[in-house]
This record gives sequence, structure tokens and C-alpha cells, in this order.
Amino acid sequence: MTAASLNAGAAALRRLDIAIIVLAGGLTLVTIATMIDPPLGPLIESRVVDVAINVSATLVGAAVAILAWVRWRETRAVAALSESSAFLALSTVNAVTLGLVFVGLEGQFGLSPDEPSPGPAYLWTLARLTGASLLAVGAWWSLGRRPARVPPLAIALLPTAALLAVGTVVLAAGHALPPLAGVEMLGESAQPRQPSAFAMLLLQVVVFVLFIVAAILYRRLYVRDGSVSYAFLAAGLVVAAFSQAHFALSPITAIGLVTSSDVLRVTFYAILFLGIHAELEADLGAVRRANIELERLREVDAANAALGERTRLAREIHDGLAQDLWYAKLKLGRLIGAPGLTDEWRAAGREVVGAIDSALADARQAVMAMRADPTAGSTLADVLRSYAEDFGDRFALRTEFDADHDVPRLGPRTEAETLRIVQEAMNNVRKHADATLVRVRAVCREGQILVSVTDNGRGFDPERVPDGRYGLSGMRERAELVGAHLTIQSRPADGTVVLLELPIPAAGAGQ
Repeated sequence: MTAASLNAGAAALRRLDIAIIVLAGGLTLVTIATMIDPPLGPLIESRVVDVAINVSATLVGAAVAILAWVRWRETRAVAALSESSAFLALSTVNAVTLGLVFVGLEGQFGLSPDEPSPGPAYLWTLARLTGASLLAVGAWWSLGRRPARVPPLAIALLPTAALLAVGTVVLAAGHALPPLAGVEMLGESAQPRQPSAFAMLLLQVVVFVLFIVAAILYRRLYVRDGSVSYAFLAAGLVVAAFSQAHFALSPITAIGLVTSSDVLRVTFYAILFLGIHAELEADLGAVRRANIELERLREVDAANAALGERTRLAREIHDGLAQDLWYAKLKLGRLIGAPGLTDEWRAAGREVVGAIDSALADARQAVMAMRADPTAGSTLADVLRSYAEDFGDRFALRTEFDADHDVPRLGPRTEAETLRIVQEAMNNVRKHADATLVRVRAVCREGQILVSVTDNGRGFDPERVPDGRYGLSGMRERAELVGAHLTIQSRPADGTVVLLELPIPAAGAGQ
């Protein structure tokens, strides 16, 4: 891991800790103020708002459950499996509550503000106890890197099934259940607090503690794994804990009555929604980076394969064609020196020897070009400098090279094609230009690398060059393959400039 990524991770952890401290501190003050001067009844009486809160909670909770299940399938992290199970249970209770409202049965199950009963409050307490327990145990289990010892589908589905079974009994009992501590029936005075009510109050304290413990554990998971979803869940669970505390103070579950607990609950789900968005952004970023790396590796593999093939061809030319040409030159030299040969035949033999020398030079140049590895140098400038110096030494042609110090590396394929274009341009100088000087330059200008090959030879008219001459068509094709632009500037008796304009890729982009 690089120093930059470590610093980024430390900064993200500091932001998370600050967010958790601010949330916990602010919500503690609000809760203390509520306990000192508790509000009477709901904050808002609005059926539309209450239904909207429950619909949002159902949808976001279901999305979290699905994404957590996908994460479990990919990573086998028990924390993701338990997270999926917890939010499946909470979303199911939300969906059941909404279903009763939509079919008009809220009055029969104690959800109507005209005839509220403790049943829904008991159900919600059990649902949150189930969710908080699953989250805390799953995070703790995952921190120990223990494998799941229960079938995944059982962990995912059994808590919800059990909660539905118990919830059916609780809702059916309705008014037969003792009221929860803190309940004040609308229009009635507070009922006497029975021991069972205090037990339920204690149970809600347990739920509060479990949410806080789960927040701490998911923070530790974030430190260990770096998953952005764990960071948002850790912050959200702090809000969920205080939502439970406010629910304990005023456990109203009637549809249409929005309490401070509902406000905190929708805040919790809003944080989870932001976490979903952040996780998707992180996943998309990871996919983009993976695609860039795959493209880079593909280019490297292609370059390595091409280099291997060129090396094989270079060996065959060196060991076969070049050796045969050298042997033919030796034999022809002996024939030219044989007695009785006329001057005409000797002159013809010398011409053939010259042609063989030219063919040998071409063969050596081809071997050198095919064996040149553009990925071996530290920079493109190093590769071009090495080739230019070797070219000048080999063909006794004055060669100059100049480059900016900050010419960046390009992709393997781009560098390979650039080198081939420069090789072709310099071969044309040697064969056709009758030049005494050739200059090679590589400079950076306005987001581009400009590579030029300039000679002081006899020049030509580019408009009158027949197709296929001087390898110009091949040079242009190579430039197009890597998204570059090739320009040839020349006039008779005024030298030639071959200019290649290469775009500098953005940071991290593959070539």
C-alpha cells in the first residue's frame, strides 16, 4: 500500500470519527433535553408524512439487504451476511405495517391513532432487538475472521421468519398486552407502570446498547477492510441507537403520528441511502481502475508477444539471410579476382558486391530494429537516444539527439510504434536523402509529445510521392494505431522533417 493511500485512509477515518462524535454529542444533548422537558404526544400529526417515512425505510432497508447479500456472495464476510439478515427483518416489519395500512386494517391491529394498542410497539421493539443483535454479533464474528457455521440462507431468512411468527401473536394480542413504559394513550392519562412494562423498558435499553456496540464494531471493520458501506453504517447505527432511546421515552406507533423517534429513524435511513450511493461510486471507481489495469496489461502482453516474434525473426535474419549474403559476398569477391575475367565482368561483379553490401546493411538494420525493446528503457527519450546513437555509429552519418527532461513514459504499444516510425524515417534518410546530418528531437508542448526527425538532404515533394514509397503509408498507419498525427514537411533541395504528435495520456489512463 502506498503512502498516499495510507494518508487518504487515515483522513477518511478521522472524518468518520468526527462525524460519529458530533452525532453522538448532539443527539445526547437533544435526548437529555427531551427527558427534562418531555414533549406531550407526537411532533407532527400527518398520515402522509408517516406513510412516506415507512415507505422510505422499507425501500432503503431492502436495498441495503440486497447489496449486503451481494457483498456476502463476493467476500464471504459474516458481517455482510448478518447485515443482510438484519435489514431484511426490519424491512419486512415495515412492509407488514404498510400492508395493514393500505388494506385498511390498521384499526384492528392497534395502528390507528383513535384506538392505539401496545402490540405494534412490542413488535417494533422485537424487530429492532433482532436487527441490533444480528448486526452486533455479525460484526464481532467477522472481526475474528471466523467462517459462518450456520447455513447462509438460515442466517438470512430464519430471523425474519421467527420475527413474523412472534409478530403475528403480538399484534393479535393487541390491547391484552401491558403498555410500555413511557406510553401515554392519546386523550387518557398514563396507565400504572407494571413490572412487565419496566422489563420492556430494560429491553429497549439493551437495544440501545446493542446499536452502540454494533456501531463500534462496524467502525473497526471499516478500519480493517476499508469498505465505505461500513463507515456509513457505523455512523447510522449511532442515530439508530438514539432513535430507540426516543422510542423508549415515547413509544407511539400509530400511523399518522410522527415522533422524534421517527425523525431519527428517517435520518438513519438517509445515512444508509448515502452509504449505498457512496458504495456504488466506490465500486464503479474500482471497476474503472480494474479496466484501466486490464487494458495496460493487455497492451504489455501484446507488446511482449510482438517483441518475442520480432526477436525470433531477427535471429532468423541474422543466422540465415545475413550469413548467406556475407557468404555470397566472399564468393563473389573471389570470382572477381579470378584471372581471365574481362573488365566488363569485373565491373558488373563490383556492382553486385555493392548491392550485397547494401542488402547486408539493411539486414543488420532490420535485426537491430526488431530486437529493440521500447519497454526496456526508463523513458521514451532514452530509447530514442540509444537508437539514434547506434544509427550514427553504424552508418557513419552525423546524428544529433535532443529531448526535454520531462518527456513521460507512454504505453508499451505507443512507445513501440513511435520507435518504429523513427526507425523508418531514419532509414529513409540513409537510403534516399543523401544527407550529411539527421536530428532527432522529443519535446513536450501543450499536452503533446512532439517527436521529429529532420535531415539536410535533398528533400522531395510529398504531394508527388507515389503510394507505397519511402514507407510513408506504413508510418501513417502506425501513427493512427496509437491516436497520433504524422506530418511530413519537405521541399526539393531543402531537407525533410517528419513530425509525430503524440497525445499525453491522462494520469492513470492506459495506452
